[in-house]
Amino acid sequence: MSLSLLRGRQFALPFAAEIGALGVVFGDIGTSPLYALKQGVLAVGGTNFLPGDVLGLLSLITWSIILSVTVKYVMLVLRADNDGEGGILALVTLLDLHRSAIGLRWYLLAAGLLGAAMLIGDGVLTPAMSVLSAIEGLKVMAAPLDHWVVPITVVVLLGVFLSQRLGTERIASFYGPIMLLWFGSLAILGIYGISHAPEVLQGFDPRHGFRVLVDHPGLAGVIIGACFLAITGGEALYADLGHFGRKVIARAWLYVAMPALLLNYYGQGAILLRDPNAVRNPFYDLCPDLLDIPLLLLATAATVIASQSIITGVFSLAKQAIELGYLPPMRIRYTSEHNEQHIYVGRLNWLLMLACIAVVIGFEASDALASAYGIAVAFAMVTTSILFVAQVNRAWNWPKAAVILLGVCLFSLDSAFATANLTKIHDGGWLPLSIAGLVILVMVSWRRGLEGVVAQQVRFTEPLDSFVDRKERAGDGESPRTAIFLSRAGAMTPVALSRMADVMKVRFQKSVIVSVWIASRPRVSVDQRVRVTVMDSSFVRVDLRFGYMQQIDVPSVLGPALSARGIDPDEAIYVIGHERIIPPDEILRPRDLLGHVFAFLARNAERSVDRFGLPRNRTMEIGYPVKL
Repeated sequence: MSLSLLRGRQFALPFAAEIGALGVVFGDIGTSPLYALKQGVLAVGGTNFLPGDVLGLLSLITWSIILSVTVKYVMLVLRADNDGEGGILALVTLLDLHRSAIGLRWYLLAAGLLGAAMLIGDGVLTPAMSVLSAIEGLKVMAAPLDHWVVPITVVVLLGVFLSQRLGTERIASFYGPIMLLWFGSLAILGIYGISHAPEVLQGFDPRHGFRVLVDHPGLAGVIIGACFLAITGGEALYADLGHFGRKVIARAWLYVAMPALLLNYYGQGAILLRDPNAVRNPFYDLCPDLLDIPLLLLATAATVIASQSIITGVFSLAKQAIELGYLPPMRIRYTSEHNEQHIYVGRLNWLLMLACIAVVIGFEASDALASAYGIAVAFAMVTTSILFVAQVNRAWNWPKAAVILLGVCLFSLDSAFATANLTKIHDGGWLPLSIAGLVILVMVSWRRGLEGVVAQQVRFTEPLDSFVDRKERAGDGESPRTAIFLSRAGAMTPVALSRMADVMKVRFQKSVIVSVWIASRPRVSVDQRVRVTVMDSSFVRVDLRFGYMQQIDVPSVLGPALSARGIDPDEAIYVIGHERIIPPDEILRPRDLLGHVFAFLARNAERSVDRFGLPRNRTMEIGYPVKL
């Protein structure tokens, strides 16, 4: 049984849930020791660093982990769940921003979309950075193999993305034990290094962190940005909340992941105090030569798992955005019969694969890629804090002064990291920002385009009650079949139904108007999913509600409701309207550009017949032009 299938299950083995969490939640942050301290030492001058610099860097990393991950996420943010689910779009739905974003709420929605876009951008950089850092161990073990680092990294990434079709469930059972071995190795190597220079433990004193920033005032932003790499996987704790629950994630973090990470960072620091030349790769220099090859293989496996974690997170995030109306429909394949969060989004997978490989070939080394890495997560953390404080103010009944204090503390912490990462823009930070900008353009274009289509449909159709009451339909030709029409606006007549009645003069013995609604929570129970309204002897209106994390299968949910009213669902035909989007003739204003982007997306979006699971042999599409 997959260790990732945790919620609502009992485990025969003790701590099985926590072991599973190690494999899914902590893959990203768990591989940070491969590069974080190294980048910090390079930031303060490479081999010219002083012992105080190492202690200062360790202090900054230590307190970043404690304050940002442990206090902010584990103790606070994980409590802001939406029916058990986490992630930045969960906060958007908790605050109901996607339905009524006006005034201040519009800015909160913009923050949520920015954070989501940044995390998608992180999905491009994390696999590239993690795998490249692991394979670079070849430079330490066998320098002549240096030129093989990039090709091997590309091959590993190809394997990672090609394996996505198998589904998380088939391979996740290996993740937890491997990551448990990985964290155990980190801890053992850390203790080994500390034993050679116990004075390194002085780095726990926060005064060393302040001192290294004072000693290098011109490099303070670069130093903080490098140390931030140690917590770049922190957002995954919240994004994967629905897989495990807060208590399991907290225990796995506090008892295994955090101690192992801190021990390894201090072990690396001890090696640097003894040998300044270890700055070339302190992680691998910490390991005895005899264990170099096993550690390289284990590190590669860990980075593959870290890549899998962020890819799965991007798939889940994209699905939520699709259901909330901020991304065009894409074919989503569910890869598990037991856990609906295990999904595969083919188009997104190939886009991520091509982008990751292009990044590896373009940057060639983790040192160069580090300048681009981190800035996306830093801004995603800022937006999470903003929405979290808004949710606390809205629903937690805290005193206003406490909410303000919380906001000041979280924003001060996150803004320091975000500001420090701004120094990376000219060295590569422009890449994740560009990816996020493109994602936001797509999100805004799709949302505005959908609103425009619905507005035109409402304008050129009529209320469903009025259509049902019209008497002149009596002379129309009647089909003996039952027709099921899909409608975006349940109170209005579907355009396909209007065109068949007004243009073709055809009506059906039974017409079922179905509206699919996405609730602002992950799941809708079976007893709340279907609402049937009988309008007259010929017309029935059905409202179907799904959670944004649930698979939308209209026939399977609609069938029992129709059968209960004497309608054979297997004989009914589905009729859906298909808009042919006509963009503006010229691009004179920003909204014209959005219209052209929406038209392109609409042409390539998944059709309702595929998205809603409609039977192809009983589905008819009626096309009509929509001028934006």
